[in-house]
Amino acid sequence: MKVGYEMRKESSLDNYFFVLSGSSGKVKCEPNWSWQPAPLTDYDLWYNKSGQGVVWLNEKKHHVNPGTFFIFRPGDKIRAMHNPDNPLTVIYCHFKTFRMRDNFEADLPMPEERFVSVKDPYRLEPLLQQLVDFTAWQSQPEDEEFNLLLKLILTRWEKELSSPYETTRNYYYEHILQRLHNEIRLRLSEPSDYKVLAAATGLSPRYLSLILKRYSGLSLKETITKLRMERAVHLLNETTMTITDVSEALGYADIYTFSKLFKRYYGVSPSGVRLGVNQS
Repeated sequence: MKVGYEMRKESSLDNYFFVLSGSSGKVKCEPNWSWQPAPLTDYDLWYNKSGQGVVWLNEKKHHVNPGTFFIFRPGDKIRAMHNPDNPLTVIYCHFKTFRMRDNFEADLPMPEERFVSVKDPYRLEPLLQQLVDFTAWQSQPEDEEFNLLLKLILTRWEKELSSPYETTRNYYYEHILQRLHNEIRLRLSEPSDYKVLAAATGLSPRYLSLILKRYSGLSLKETITKLRMERAVHLLNETTMTITDVSEALGYADIYTFSKLFKRYYGVSPSGVRLGVNQS
């Protein structure tokens, strides 16, 4: 079965190149901290990881909570303060933008509203930390690597900005399930140990099972079977392992049990997959 792919939509970011232009870092603001820089001469990525405060961007007031993410641009007038009993921890990075076609410095097309409350920090925050580490440990950061990393971060910022009212997804539980799937994939050949798998997510086996059933519709046993079957298809299609080898590698006691489960799952036997028989 062939899988079709939609063409990727061009992003406005594709036409620009990003260069580190000043300081970058992660700081926990002092209790008596307040911020009122001169109008900016470059762009500033500004993300609040924890704490509460207020930012006035061009005289418009914004409440700052964990996950608040601004992109400030040249000319912006900024004031900020925070709750000294719950101080801000901020990740920031100054950068400039250049047009790809001529390498001239240029303004990045941006909406007037540049404030978002990030709904999915579990994917964004590792990228921000990587940016901080990258700029901290290299006196002369490689422009291309910085550009690609910042472009990925700005792409996530754009997505958050374009869907401010999306409430149907629960990113925390998606993150938990991804961690669980990754842990299962590392243990496909081992007997299922629910306590070990749950420990990898920081949850109890019972609570993890409830989350898994609610957000995926599968039990833990069904999830393990699903991932084993997906791995089996990969091994049958892309390696020279025998069906017996695949069965043993995925922890099945005998080829009969494996083949019966595989056929029930896909509607075709393992040998049928290897011979290219269409799946029903």
